[in-house]
Amino acid sequence: MTNPARSKDQKKAIWFFILFLGAELQLFSQGKVTVVKDSLFSPSVNAYMKFNAVLPANYSVTDERFTTIYLLHGYAGDYKDWVTHTALVRYAKDYNFIIITPDGKNSWYTNSPEIKNSNYEDYIVKDLIPYVDKKYKTLNTRHGRAVAGLSMGGYGAIKLALKYPFVFFYAASLSGALQFPKDLENVSGDLHESLKSAFGEKKSDHWSRNDVFSLVDSVSNTNMPYLYLAVGKDDLLPGIIESNRSFIEKLRRKGALYEYHETPGGHSWVFWDKEIANVLHRLSNFDPLKP
Repeated sequence: MTNPARSKDQKKAIWFFILFLGAELQLFSQGKVTVVKDSLFSPSVNAYMKFNAVLPANYSVTDERFTTIYLLHGYAGDYKDWVTHTALVRYAKDYNFIIITPDGKNSWYTNSPEIKNSNYEDYIVKDLIPYVDKKYKTLNTRHGRAVAGLSMGGYGAIKLALKYPFVFFYAASLSGALQFPKDLENVSGDLHESLKSAFGEKKSDHWSRNDVFSLVDSVSNTNMPYLYLAVGKDDLLPGIIESNRSFIEKLRRKGALYEYHETPGGHSWVFWDKEIANVLHRLSNFDPLKP
């Protein structure tokens, strides 16, 4: 015969264990950054596009909304690069950011004037950002959105921030290839083909609309996003160091807010790993609402 008192005590013990286990799982989730592999259909490129969403450690246990960083890969890379080639996930544990790593192919994050369904600028701004804001707990304002990238992605980050200053408050370029499209005719091979596809082979209004040097003049200092630029002193890729120095000189003359770091390192993942840690730290201490 069942003892009612014992049965009641057993139920209490089971419920206590369930509550204890739930608390343990909650504590565990608070300490672990999550990488979600996601995708969406993009009308701008007429294809399903993959991306990683790196979610902060406390994402699942809070109603808080998070600043989102769109982190762009370089030429010949893809959306997996930042997670696989750097310690991004480990660094992210110390911050409350959602980090999105899109796939930009070799598009230069630009709407191609030559290739149908190759509107990668529109993909980022018109398709991906609205999708992310709807699905994830983002801070859906200009002051909750940053963009960063390396090499081709560094160019893309600065270009997108200057073209859409009411979408991004902060942009970081690591070894940014800011010399394009102006230097398009000085390169050859596959790189030349990708640049020609993105910008057209000859100088045009499309070049000007995607030239960061021209775009700087189109944005008032009041609306200008804060710009972080870093280049390795040992970067041997033609035009990288020179174009960055010329660009910050233009920013200086304009009176824009920026910071520039030229430190030891080459055009390599060792340099970009160090710099993405610096960007996350710098951004965590940055107040977008401070004049």
